[in-house]
Amino acid sequence: MSQQKITARQAFLIIVTVVSTSVLQPNFRGFLRWAGNGAWLPLILATGFGIVFVWLVLSLAERFPKQSVAEYAPRVLSPFLGYPLVLLLVTLSFLRGAFALRNVSEFFVAAILPETPISAVIITMLILVACAIWSNLEGISRFNELAMPIILLSFLLVLLGTQRLNAWYLLPAMNRGFRGLVPVFRSAGSDLAIVSYMLFIYPFLVDPQNASRLGRSYIAKAGLLLLLIYMNTLLFLGSSMGATFTWPYLVVTENISLVSRGEALFIVVWTLAAFLKISFCLYIAALGLSQLIPRLPLRWAGLVLLPLASYVALRPGDLPSAIAAYAAYNQTGLYAELGITTIILTVAILRKMGGGSREQSSD
Repeated sequence: MSQQKITARQAFLIIVTVVSTSVLQPNFRGFLRWAGNGAWLPLILATGFGIVFVWLVLSLAERFPKQSVAEYAPRVLSPFLGYPLVLLLVTLSFLRGAFALRNVSEFFVAAILPETPISAVIITMLILVACAIWSNLEGISRFNELAMPIILLSFLLVLLGTQRLNAWYLLPAMNRGFRGLVPVFRSAGSDLAIVSYMLFIYPFLVDPQNASRLGRSYIAKAGLLLLLIYMNTLLFLGSSMGATFTWPYLVVTENISLVSRGEALFIVVWTLAAFLKISFCLYIAALGLSQLIPRLPLRWAGLVLLPLASYVALRPGDLPSAIAAYAAYNQTGLYAELGITTIILTVAILRKMGGGSREQSSD
């Protein structure tokens, strides 16, 4: 494997890692409160949306297989429009990493280290993330590849080992009626829409021709993982009880019959997955920034973004404010990523750019 090259399989394992962290986000409680016992219905729809979004992202990336969105968007849309849209994608990736940083820090303070200032947890996490960014994409991807079996086995252990499951909790009753499907679908869809990072790392894939097939396969598996986790939580807690806990899935892990202290094992594994998610998001933001500013080395771009990520993560004064900010980001980010991808792809098709055209072959 050449320097800074990853396989299509490694790239899409990132999707599974990022999606797996959703179950311990504070807004998971809000999902249950809005959706009721029918939370699995919009999640199925969101999985279908995720597959369509993957197809959209990969269709665009395949038209410019040797370039990232930072390189071809200004040519497709003109520099006047292309560069701001790329900067918006960079910002969305950065914010996703910053909010993930706040989420995992809140979790540590609430569940493990109640006397520790949240700023201390954030600084410690950022030091580890800095080391990950310094190892570059190949290093992060290989570490994720090694950690993935542990992460998946941990979730499988929880799914199989939880007690007092009640099938009546899965009756498709929506707490807010069918009108509640929209925010729930939007929340679940945003968890699956992280494939937008592909617009930046697609040129680094060793086997881009195989990426489209693997992309649809892995996003479906990631959606299935989310669906099983949500259903497992509903089977154990129901939506009413689940909505009362800040981290409902952690309560589920406290009652694993297969091992004692199952929640401790899950905390360790989930922390590993959260670290990988933060590293990937901030790395992609640094990569996009370095591509927008050609003379800015990627590693230094990452180090510049880390203090800014700490500042953004600490901006909300308390946990409810952080949850509200994250929910607003989820809603806006989903539409922005989908809209930008659709606009660039549509204009590229209309202008006959990319693919086998002369414009692409001249790059």
